[in-house]
Amino acid sequence: MNDEVIGAALIQLSDSANCVSGDFHTLHLNVHGAEFDNLHKDVLKEYYEQAGNDYDALAEFARVFYVPIPSTNESAKRLTYYSVESQLYPRDKVVDLIDQLLETLLILYHKVFNLVNKKDDDYRCIGVANFLQTRIEFWAKEKCFFNHNRRETI
Repeated sequence: MNDEVIGAALIQLSDSANCVSGDFHTLHLNVHGAEFDNLHKDVLKEYYEQAGNDYDALAEFARVFYVPIPSTNESAKRLTYYSVESQLYPRDKVVDLIDQLLETLLILYHKVFNLVNKKDDDYRCIGVANFLQTRIEFWAKEKCFFNHNRRETI
């Protein structure tokens, strides 16, 4: 597996983090009703910031593999990603959408983790794998513990 393949996988993953960050931001601005304050100020704000930080870190890792970083403005187009609609969302719908977005991140992060983890003779891949492992742990806890408990109260 060459640098170009790993770099491309990291660009695709960074694009995904960028798109999901945008969706969390959209939900942050459009949630209403019960638990508005908690979902708006605490949960969704943290999620869009975390996913945005992931975008940046993943793009930087891609540069380590000598690939150019494309414009963030075209992430969704490169992925054929369909963003959440701009509309007002009640709490229960937001919790469902959070679950779907977290699942999307986890599947994609795990896929790239498996790719780079196979190259344990390349110190660059070890760094990427370690980063992805910590992010998978974070997002999995958010999905399987916090958002699961939010769903229980729907």
